[in-house]
Amino acid sequence: MLNRTVLVTTASMLLGGLLVIVVSSPSAARAETTRSAVLAAAEAVGTASIGHCEIPCGIYDDNMMVREMLLDAETIRKASAQIVALSEQVDAASLNTISRWVLVKEEHSRELQHMNAWYFMTQRVKAVPKGEPGHDAYLERLSAHHLISVSAMKATQSLDPAVQARLTAAIKAVEPWYPPNDAAAATEAEENWIRVSDRNRPDRP
Repeated sequence: MLNRTVLVTTASMLLGGLLVIVVSSPSAARAETTRSAVLAAAEAVGTASIGHCEIPCGIYDDNMMVREMLLDAETIRKASAQIVALSEQVDAASLNTISRWVLVKEEHSRELQHMNAWYFMTQRVKAVPKGEPGHDAYLERLSAHHLISVSAMKATQSLDPAVQARLTAAIKAVEPWYPPNDAAAATEAEENWIRVSDRNRPDRP
């Protein structure tokens, strides 16, 4: 759901032009009336769009997010391997390609760390106060996700395959906590995907 503050701000900006025009008029009473109307409209937009969570329900599933992090980790690994292979050649083309692979590593590391922090650590790892049932499990999950972020940082800094492997292992360690969504898996299996190259074939029904 859209954030209420964003909507209120947007509505205020859209209606602000009307407020400026009226305030510049000689009638103070008309300006105050319009100002009240603008603020009321902005608040109504925000109130009508209040959501209970950061992400719209039913769009994402946890296992899909884990798989996306694994794809980011694999991209970082392959980009590192390409950098190592190209480093044996000192020419303009190789240096240019190396710089591009470095950017790929940085981009996917940021995406992975953002997903881990924004989706999992803030919305899926539920805090449990010390002394209450589940506190130890909470600390275990928190530590595991923290390790993912640290491993992603180190994988970006390093070209060592062992460091890249530790990132993948850290992500796979949390995967059992987020099993596939049966409904989503069934829907995906039932969809009939058609390759672009096959869409215009005369023999296709």
